[in-house]
Amino acid sequence: MAGSGERAVRTRARLAALLADASTAALRAAGGRVAGVYLRAGDAPDFLRLAVLAGLPGPLFRPWWRVHVDRPFPVCDAYRLGLPVVLPNATEAVRRYPQFAAGLPFPFASVHMPVPGGEPLGVLAVLRPSAGDDRDEPLDRELLARLAEGLGTELLALADGDRGAIVW
Repeated sequence: MAGSGERAVRTRARLAALLADASTAALRAAGGRVAGVYLRAGDAPDFLRLAVLAGLPGPLFRPWWRVHVDRPFPVCDAYRLGLPVVLPNATEAVRRYPQFAAGLPFPFASVHMPVPGGEPLGVLAVLRPSAGDDRDEPLDRELLARLAEGLGTELLALADGDRGAIVW
């Protein structure tokens, strides 16, 4: 029989795999360049922590690895409000989130989908070419919402009643 430490390691490994799978699926679904999942920080419930990032080296996102849920930031608004935040281009990002946009090295569009679980468990975020840039297909928000919902369902199943297991 596995000990609690062994179970915790397996749960953490499964959590990492779920998050990586969700990020890569979101990249494909949104025609994105970068995707990641934010979860509540295990050591500070008022913070979100970037749990997984696909498409760019992690150090480029260091300023956004850990953000307070009350910060004027698209990921935080999606989490706090439980609603998607869609920024179709750099102009809209500057208008709505000037601090966020000022720190970016290049213009892009972004989509931030809350991961539901009764209350939001986290946020699935995708960076993609700006509206007006060459893009093969438009954004399918419904598909991204289904991906976020599926991730929420899987996270709740993994937690098996312990929402404290869904932190990073």
